[in-house]
Order: sequence, then structure tokens, then C-alpha cells
Amino acid sequence: TTTTTTTTTSDGDDNDTLSSLLGGRNLISIEDCIKASKFSKKGDDGDNGDGVIAERVVFIDGSWYHRGGRDGRQEFKNGPRIKGAKYIDMDDIATTKELFPNLNPKGLPHMLPPKELFAATMDALSITNNDHIIIYGKGGCIFTPRTWFLFRSLGHDPSKVHLMQGSLEDYIKEGGDADYEHTDDLVEAKTLDLDGEFSYKARDAMFVVDMDGMKEALEDEEKDPLTSPLLLDPRGTTFANGHIPGAIHVRYASIHKPDDTLQIKSREELEEIFQTAGVDVQTDRQILCTCGTGVSVCHLVLALEECGRNVMDGKTLIYDGSWAEWGFDPDTPKAVSK
Repeated sequence: TTTTTTTTTSDGDDNDTLSSLLGGRNLISIEDCIKASKFSKKGDDGDNGDGVIAERVVFIDGSWYHRGGRDGRQEFKNGPRIKGAKYIDMDDIATTKELFPNLNPKGLPHMLPPKELFAATMDALSITNNDHIIIYGKGGCIFTPRTWFLFRSLGHDPSKVHLMQGSLEDYIKEGGDADYEHTDDLVEAKTLDLDGEFSYKARDAMFVVDMDGMKEALEDEEKDPLTSPLLLDPRGTTFANGHIPGAIHVRYASIHKPDDTLQIKSREELEEIFQTAGVDVQTDRQILCTCGTGVSVCHLVLALEECGRNVMDGKTLIYDGSWAEWGFDPDTPKAVSK
């Protein structure tokens, strides 16, 4: 759903109602998401008719499943979906070996896309840099924080990127409008023109570290363990089978509520999780986050920011290649847990 934020009071003053409602928060309740969806749409270019570019909200279905055989893309096509929502497929809007063999010669999964692909995708979805983005998932989905990180990394205003607290089913149950008919109106990377001019202004992915950067972190740890970067890994049971030496285990499943994978725990609970793991959220040291394939790692970034860490200052990075790259390289050091 695309909506304008500008309303007029009886005395003619404009109120930035949507910004007031969402308040720059990462986590948005179902109730507030429904309120945001009620603003009327006034054109795909965001122009409200008087030359002023109005803020709008766009709902993004980021449903993706790492096991169980579910297909988020097909489920979005079949419906239901939040009325007017768009879908972003992290496996498609990515630096795939098929489309970018020089950028991803190892064929690593769902690597963050080049800025040209992201900009072309935003244009195809009629999303502007000024829009508020609310990312949601269907029940059983876990990894919507990856799509949240995607937007922020590629240059969207972080105060305008949000996550719905709860599932699509919760949204519908509480009275949110939904589309139920089949749709084929989805973006596919291979059909996009990446050589033209783009209305959306994207940047090269930020807040990421590559394999060389991770190796340097291990060398720094040997030289000075008190100032070297902290390594965090949020995987589940696979962590014990192999991980980067020195990585601290903070499971992504501990970050969301036990009975709802799409609701993040309170700040107090998250602070206790990090404290128990021996992680100082406010440390001046770099925090480098790694996981299996660069997906669950985004839970860590979200949780760190919810605890008050400034994750936009270049000291909190994700290793996008993660264990998919590190674990299969014969020359990298590896550790196992007993």
C-alpha cells in the first residue's frame, strides 16, 4: 500500500502524520501498521498535486524460508497479501553468479545486490527514496530483518525502514486490508535494464565486510585481543559443527519471541541476552557479524540497534559471504564446539 503522510488541519497547516505515527522506529505494531495503511495514495511519483513530494508508506513482503519447502514468492502470488504490497525476493534481487559472474564467481547465495540492480528494482516497484518502507512476513517466516538490512545498506533513509511486529495473518485478523486474488506483478532481476538512468538513488552496499576483512580481524585478535573486533554468530545448532575462531554464539532464535518468530523481544530482554553472552553493546570495538549465508546475521544488527548501539557508524558490519564462503575455503581457520 502506498500512502501519503500529509494531512491538512482545519486551519490549513500541514502535519507530517505518517512520520509522527512511525516515529523513526524499527519495530511497528500491527495497530500502527493498519493506521499507516489508511492514508490515501496520491500517485506513484509521490507528488500530491501541488509540487510537494509527499511521504508515503510501501508494504514489502519479505517472506523467505530456509527450510520446509515453502516458497515465499509463490505464496505472495497466490495471496493473501497486504493490500497494495510489493514482494522482494532476496534470492533474486541479489548479486547472483548467473547475472554477475565477475562479482560473485564463487556462486555464494543471496549476496547483497549491486546498486544498479537495487535502484532498478525500486523504480520497477514505484518506490522512491522518500517512502517509508514497512517489511512484513507470513506466519512461519523468520528472516524479515534481512530485507530491513537490505534497504538500509543500499542507501534508504534508516529512519524510514520498519519491521512489522507480527505476521500477515495477525494483520488480517486485526482488520487490516488484504488482496486475495492471484498476481503475477512481481519484479524479476533478469528482466530489468541496469544500464539506464534511475529515479531511485542507491549506493554500493555498506556495513559489510569481506573475507579479507575477517582475516584481518583474526590477525588483530592475535596482536591485541582487547581492541580487536568482536565476532558474533547467531546460527543455531550448526554453529557447533564449525565457525570462525573466536566467534561468540548469540542465537537468532533468542532474539525473537519464542511463540512468534516475527516479533522481536523487548530492549530489556535483548540487553540481558548480550550481557549473558559477554557482549558489551556499547563497545568502541568493531562488531563483525557472521552466520551461515548472511541472512540470520541481520537479527544481530537489529538487536544491537534496539539496545542503543549506533550501527550506522561503520563499526557494526556483517560478513555477507559468511560460513558459505569461509567454511568451504580450505585455507581459512575453523573451530568446532564440543
